[in-house]
Amino acid sequence: MDRAARHPPLPISTGSFQSIRAKGLFYLDKTRQIASLLEPENHYVFLARPRRFGKSLLVSTLEALFKGERRLFAGTWIDGSDWSWEPHAVISLEMTERRAGGASALEQSLHNRMAKAYRMHGEELPPGDWSAPELLEDLIERLAARQPVAVLIDEYDAPILQNLERPDALPGIRDVLRRFYGALKAQDARLSFAFLTGITRFARTNIFSGLNNLRDISLSARFSDLVGFTETELDRYLTPYVQAMARTRHCSVTDVRQAMRTWYDGYVFAPGGARVYNPYSTLYCLAEKAFDYYWPLTGIPIYLTRMIAQRKVDLRQLAGQKAPALSQAFFHWNEPDLLAVMYQAGYLTLTPAPGGQGYVLDYPNREVGQSFILTLLGEFTPPSATATQTAGILYAALEADDYDRFFATFNELAQLIPYEIFAGDHKHYQLLLHSIFVLLRLRTDSERSSYRGRMDTVVELSDKVAIFEYKLDADPAAALAQLEAKGYHHEFLVHGQPVVGVGVRFDAEQRQAVAWQVRRYGQA
Repeated sequence: MDRAARHPPLPISTGSFQSIRAKGLFYLDKTRQIASLLEPENHYVFLARPRRFGKSLLVSTLEALFKGERRLFAGTWIDGSDWSWEPHAVISLEMTERRAGGASALEQSLHNRMAKAYRMHGEELPPGDWSAPELLEDLIERLAARQPVAVLIDEYDAPILQNLERPDALPGIRDVLRRFYGALKAQDARLSFAFLTGITRFARTNIFSGLNNLRDISLSARFSDLVGFTETELDRYLTPYVQAMARTRHCSVTDVRQAMRTWYDGYVFAPGGARVYNPYSTLYCLAEKAFDYYWPLTGIPIYLTRMIAQRKVDLRQLAGQKAPALSQAFFHWNEPDLLAVMYQAGYLTLTPAPGGQGYVLDYPNREVGQSFILTLLGEFTPPSATATQTAGILYAALEADDYDRFFATFNELAQLIPYEIFAGDHKHYQLLLHSIFVLLRLRTDSERSSYRGRMDTVVELSDKVAIFEYKLDADPAAALAQLEAKGYHHEFLVHGQPVVGVGVRFDAEQRQAVAWQVRRYGQA
């Protein structure tokens, strides 16, 4: 039996603290950081983080804590602290909309949420035509008469993000949200604590004009590890799962940990803040015992890809740019700053600038950097049925060593990507091909190190290994000569794996593969 079986199952399909604890699933203890969040000076608090980064789990943990459900916290840091466990009345609202709609639809949706909140607290709706902000104020007043009140709002910005393709509707939606969140300010004396989360940091004048005492901790180094996993936390809590993965993959724990750093670490949300792993991808990786593109494939922010397309952005301008003044990096829907949007969405993060002077915005890790082109492919390639058929053609051509067919199909795909966002240098073609191989679910490694250099791309097929070497405006024979001179194929041949070497010439002007040569090694 796998020794990891004695450890709690990983919670890869739920973000509810109550569910995780009730089912005996793994919980990485964040209660010490949460206790700091709940210090008296933090009355109204806002936190922005990328999607699927643990915000909802944090909100549900706060809910259980304020309700005084101490049994759920057995064994955690806060259970042994001096936390009072005084029960609060908790109004918890999740703002994700089922479908896009205008201001009137949002008004009705908020009214329905408040009606549900009344029922949960055993209260009757007041007679008459009350607005959602009025209902929120009334419910807070009623509950505060008998116990402290906490308000928790998750995904506060969802109504806006779900309507970005409808710019005419946004001012009305903004005004509805401004009035609703403004009701919290009106009840300041009756609220013990209010916490809001979301993906984006909108300018205060847009949404939070009434909440002038709201503390934004999104860029606070002190709270930079409130969500996400630090290296220390992985050591302390996840080592048994790493060990199980190492046994399954027949490698060392050190190898697994190094690969996890490369794939999922690297997020820094504040200057001088902690460096954290993507929690969603980390848990999935350890549960599946495989490295894959888990977070990017859970959902693509349409507003981001559309912004790149509409502005005709050169991909080379996205990473490695000097970080803007992030304290002023708000999301303005009339003219959003692309780098700020990518940072808030989790596609870019703070990394030290060369020489240690300040920060630049760069891809946080391999998962994000190598999958970003997939985001654009999903936007610019044909509908799913055609894409599925194209994938089948590419896979069959690779298995049959039919590179004429493979590159003919690849060129059709490459032509669908606008020139302005796919400039066509060596690295971009490497990234595009790497992404296609990943999309085909093939084990793929780019910039793989050998003792004499780095291979452009290595792909493991069912009966062989394919090594791709790329040249821009140069003879593909030179690419194969480089492969052989550096002996890239030898490490596979010594293990009995046949190798196909593929030298490819890309033409910068035509933006496609124009010539390729194939050589086989270790095959009869």
